[in-house]
Amino acid sequence: MHKLNKQFILAMMVVRNEASRYLLPVLNQLASYVDGIVILDDASTDQTPELCRSHQKVIRFQQLEDPLFEQDEATLRTILWEMTIELDPTWILALDADELLERRIIKELPVLTEQKKFDLITFSVYHFWGDLLHYRIDDYWNPSLSRAACLFRYQKSLSYRWPSRKLHCGRFPEEAYLTPRYPSNIRLLHLGYAAKKEHPQKYHRYLSLDPQGKFCPLSHYRSILNPKPRLRKWYGENLEVLLWKQA
Repeated sequence: MHKLNKQFILAMMVVRNEASRYLLPVLNQLASYVDGIVILDDASTDQTPELCRSHQKVIRFQQLEDPLFEQDEATLRTILWEMTIELDPTWILALDADELLERRIIKELPVLTEQKKFDLITFSVYHFWGDLLHYRIDDYWNPSLSRAACLFRYQKSLSYRWPSRKLHCGRFPEEAYLTPRYPSNIRLLHLGYAAKKEHPQKYHRYLSLDPQGKFCPLSHYRSILNPKPRLRKWYGENLEVLLWKQA
């Protein structure tokens, strides 16, 4: 499928009912710097499957008949992982359908993937809050405290397994987090909270999945509804233009 000694970079993603949100611009941006996109659809009921199947860079797509995330996220991500490694990638980029890496990644990715010292690349997460002009900086929403491991060099010689966590289980199997990691200065832009109207829905969803705070502190869930979060003006690339151009 790919030439010998050439980096083969795949993106993998779980989706559910994302057609009217950010999925299309996210896929379009990914298409500019990865070799293919693998998607597992968690029983969407909107036009998400049609959007994914029609995208030129989506090289593998599977839709579940019944939603699995709310029962066992680790099992869901295990299925996606197996779908991806069957294609024998060199590197795997794990993103959600409401996440973008800064466009600087297009030039930086070859540097990150051609080096031999680090196998896991992490990115500071900027949680946009209420709009596309401000990001949150209080508590664990602060980018300096919120880093996500999103890029991993796949190694066939390792045996992989996911943690026995039904929620917040990570983007990669446990073994990935034991490998040498590098903190990239590329910023990960999380748009999941950019629409204020979605905040109550997200809060109630997480609380229903984890009512005892077993997988995440309840205080962090409650902070989603904080009426006066600390925000900072975003001075990076214009996200409204980026999303419009990529759509």
